[in-house]
Amino acid sequence: MSHPPRRLISTALMAWALALVIALALPSTAFAAVPPPPQPPQPLPTAVDVHNPSYEAQTTCDLTTKPGVAAFAKLMTEHYDRRDYHTVRTCLSDESQHYDGRAMDWMLSAYDSDDRAIADAVATWLTKPVNGVYGANARRFGIMFLIWNRKVWKAYRNPETWTTYTGSHPHDDHIHVSFYWDGACKRTSWWTGVALKTWSANKCSTGTGPLVTVDTEFTKHKDTVLKLGSTGDAVRLAQTNLPGVSVDGEFGPQTRTAVIAFQEKWKLDVSGRVNLGVWNQMERLHYPLIKYRTTTVLRKGMSGQAVKDAQRALRITQDGAFGSGTEAAVKRIQGKYRLAQTGVIR
Repeated sequence: MSHPPRRLISTALMAWALALVIALALPSTAFAAVPPPPQPPQPLPTAVDVHNPSYEAQTTCDLTTKPGVAAFAKLMTEHYDRRDYHTVRTCLSDESQHYDGRAMDWMLSAYDSDDRAIADAVATWLTKPVNGVYGANARRFGIMFLIWNRKVWKAYRNPETWTTYTGSHPHDDHIHVSFYWDGACKRTSWWTGVALKTWSANKCSTGTGPLVTVDTEFTKHKDTVLKLGSTGDAVRLAQTNLPGVSVDGEFGPQTRTAVIAFQEKWKLDVSGRVNLGVWNQMERLHYPLIKYRTTTVLRKGMSGQAVKDAQRALRITQDGAFGSGTEAAVKRIQGKYRLAQTGVIR
């Protein structure tokens, strides 16, 4: 009886073991079903855009999606056939690149195996090392940071790793992408074919709008009436503003019960439907200063409900009297957004 050479047996066993280790190390999602990464519009240069060690904060309200963000969103959502995304968002008193058109939320769910496979693959492709350069593909788009499924990657700090994200939302229902101004303005090598040697924070628009705009996320839905059986983004928005309701985009009995409770609490017509009255009340609760924006100027020495609403937005004591404490709080907000520190609300 003949036996194969021992070396061949050993080689075969080693190959099998290595294949098993690799298989066990892969995520459970089916990466084989994920398309390969998109191709650039023209050949990429050998050099990668220079590393930017800075964080570029949002300082103005400019609700226009910047060209690099729009182009990236179109490229990725069409390439992977996942077309639900959002860019600009109503400006509030915190900081977000959504407020100046430099951010995208791509609605991929970590609890959907296909969505998660795509998001994991894209996040890996953007941040992995290429020829020893971590985040090379992200640099070519001018991406400043990514947040996905409780993890954050920052181009400006430790780009070789993802770290735990500790924000209030785990980002398990979308992947967030924020851009440097060069990326937002489409000045990076993915689009130009020329690697940036220096970075510029020059804006591609001059947004100087109000910190709170008239239109909100509720505006486009105010003509929509939601009832049992309704589905979609409008339902999700309503559910987000109804205590104790699962945000699943489906108007079922639980949502109807919560709508009735909301209508009773705020002395609205009780119909169990989300109508104009409900939308308006939800908006007022979120944005108490909108009704004053074009008609009211508040300054030290004034008093009343408008002052009280402003104090609520400033998160200070709501006594309805515009005194030194309220003036100081207004100046702090004005300083944060590089506005003239007048202490006057216009």
